[in-house]
Amino acid sequence: MEATHRTGIPLYCQRSGIGPPLIGIAGFGCAHWLLQPLAAHLETRYSVWLPDHRGIGRSPKPKGPFDIEDLATDILKIIHDHIKTPVHLLGVSMGGFVVQKLMTMAPEHIKTAAILCSTSGGPRFRPLFTYWSAEQMRRVLAMDPDRYARWILEPVVSPRLASHPDAFEYMLHQRLSHPEDLQQVMEQYHAMARFFSKAIALETVDIPVWVGCGEQDPVFPVANSRLLAQLLPKGELTLFPETDHLFFVEKPGEVGQSLLDFFSRHEPRNDHPIR
Repeated sequence: MEATHRTGIPLYCQRSGIGPPLIGIAGFGCAHWLLQPLAAHLETRYSVWLPDHRGIGRSPKPKGPFDIEDLATDILKIIHDHIKTPVHLLGVSMGGFVVQKLMTMAPEHIKTAAILCSTSGGPRFRPLFTYWSAEQMRRVLAMDPDRYARWILEPVVSPRLASHPDAFEYMLHQRLSHPEDLQQVMEQYHAMARFFSKAIALETVDIPVWVGCGEQDPVFPVANSRLLAQLLPKGELTLFPETDHLFFVEKPGEVGQSLLDFFSRHEPRNDHPIR
């Protein structure tokens, strides 16, 4: 296992549903609420665990920097301390980075994985921060909460969101109701920048992986998701038309059904306890 020197911290985690365990990992600057619309379509067959990352939502806010590996170690702590059997993983955007790390750190703990609106590290992938510098991010985070909440939902990030009024209202309400600690969000930013700098050995991952993307995602476009699916030996790509970076909020029912079909195809008959 990688990063054995790291110690996971206890995370706040919302649970719903009954069935095999599925952990949903939120993206940049967001708590578990980001995945609640999608979870509502998954909890009919799965016990869905939605943790808040360290520093975000109701989870502890440790001092100092952290890396994506640390966020992955926090998820492993949930698996070891509470679930105790292999799990299905689902990660959106930055949460997809955590999923990739977990697939190389502890593949024996993962049944299948889903990576939504995400990318990977190294020179083969177009990095987000070619366009968003640290200084630009600081200026954005310095906006008043209402202006920031509306800016992040505008066409620069989510060009199709306005075409899905219920999704837009949900995202706006959640962002206004859950302002995050700006220092912790910047720590996430720097952790992602370090993640982008080094390629992951995706070709060694022997786990079925569903890769999903909105066809009009301006943050991590289709080309990144397509490459991710190609590099993963058991990767498969699903595209969703008339959606963007928030496709799983814009079309949660359609995305949820696609995920249920994928997970059920790869559900093992027997789960073995983690030792």
